[in-house]
Amino acid sequence: MARVLVIDDDKSVCAAIEALLRHQDCIAILAESGSVGARTFEDSQFDLVMVDIFMPGMDGLETIKGFRERAPTVPIVAMSGFRFRNSCTAPAPDFLGMAIQLGATYCLQKPFGPQQLMAAITTCLGEGLPKSRAARA
Repeated sequence: MARVLVIDDDKSVCAAIEALLRHQDCIAILAESGSVGARTFEDSQFDLVMVDIFMPGMDGLETIKGFRERAPTVPIVAMSGFRFRNSCTAPAPDFLGMAIQLGATYCLQKPFGPQQLMAAITTCLGEGLPKSRAARA
């Protein structure tokens, strides 16, 4: 059973990810901030970490950098629904691109659907992802 740490301050996003992971026979551990996620990560082993970029306190970029330093082989999925409007003088910052530069394995732009989430998880875990109950029947 894969263990996934989901770090997001949006309870509805966490609940949706948790429900989908449960359906895939994965264990989802939820954390509402980067600092809580970092403490949770230290107390247990995870096969995958999912991190929202914009959270109060310790943001996702800082969280990703810390995870990458402590556990360089654990895949990280960066998530963000925040978009800046392009101005006439400067392009919008690419925060998901920054997450990749800091060590994220995969990025998801919110809102994302179940298929995109499963593609991210399958890409990161590969053969480590259990088949869904429906697929085994």
